[in-house]
Amino acid sequence: MHKFKKYLKNKKYILLFIATLFVFGIVTGLFLSVSNINHLKDSVMFYAENIREANYNYILIHFFLLVISFVTSFLGIGIPLLCSILFYEGLTCGFLIGIFTVTYQIGGFIYAFLFILILKGIYLILFLIFFFKCLNIARKMIGKYIYKTDVSTLIIRLIKACGCIIFITFLNDLFILLVGDKILPLFHFLLS
Repeated sequence: MHKFKKYLKNKKYILLFIATLFVFGIVTGLFLSVSNINHLKDSVMFYAENIREANYNYILIHFFLLVISFVTSFLGIGIPLLCSILFYEGLTCGFLIGIFTVTYQIGGFIYAFLFILILKGIYLILFLIFFFKCLNIARKMIGKYIYKTDVSTLIIRLIKACGCIIFITFLNDLFILLVGDKILPLFHFLLS
């Protein structure tokens, strides 16, 4: 526990930046959902009526984004891409919360929260760990080029860690594809 507190203390500015970016995405998503509710309300009601036919397949998009971010982290340009993905995830979370809350009030809020928790919860946790690993890769590679330091063993560990995260994300997305459309309909009563 002491090591974890020390780690958080050392990374407080990065954590603050990440939290700010994610919250800014949520606020932007809330604003967009509330300001466009008249155009989107019918789509939300259509989704609620046809929830049993919904299919949640994130495998290719998550795999593609994580691999591209990982590879470009060696050049340093993966970090802006990771920041964009983090903002986008916050935006979609805020948008879902806003659109379901405005359409279905408290039941919609609870459903949106469960939707995010079930479909995005594990991915967001894995993505944050991945973000830190890629940030470390970019930092070490820049150090290698500027200061000519040998970081090969650390880079190999980071590559293995990122590979494990990509694999676990794949398994999580596969689980969501196979089971997600069976779990969310259980909470359909919140949208009536």
